[in-house]
Amino acid sequence: MVALQPFVSGFTLVGKLENLATKSNGRVKYLLLSDNQQQYWIKVLKNQPANLDQQLKLGSLLEVKGMQTQKLEGDLVEYTAYEIKVVDAEIEAVKPKPTVLFCQAGCWRRGGKTACALLQAELEQRGIAAKVEIKTVGCLKKCKQAPNIVILPERTNYSLIQPQQISSLVEQHFLELD
Repeated sequence: MVALQPFVSGFTLVGKLENLATKSNGRVKYLLLSDNQQQYWIKVLKNQPANLDQQLKLGSLLEVKGMQTQKLEGDLVEYTAYEIKVVDAEIEAVKPKPTVLFCQAGCWRRGGKTACALLQAELEQRGIAAKVEIKTVGCLKKCKQAPNIVILPERTNYSLIQPQQISSLVEQHFLELD
């Protein structure tokens, strides 16, 4: 007697993400993808990233590669994904809002307060105050070189900041926000 095996082949499917089925722990179990002809329920393997549900947005275009298994009884086809990529050009990594951290400990008394006020005025004058966040934080551990600031997301540190340096710092780090 001969044992019949199901037909297994690879597939690549580009379609719109219609729905996600997740487990109670947040891991994605199934994707519902649709293309022009039909909808596909695709099983997601456990080796996919744990935060996959946060990376995928309903309505986004996905490219899914995997294996399809044609079952012997009926016309049932099971799809299993081993690679999932977002195709949408509009879904890019969101660039974090630039932030300037001012030391509010000893630096604040040694010119940090003045530098913070001048930076705020310079940003408002250029019309980019809403695009840059200014935060006061605890000690930045360079008290003898006060005042100190850190510009994020580059993590650029500046010490001994003078009031005349503020406009050049704005031009250097925030010019593209104009």
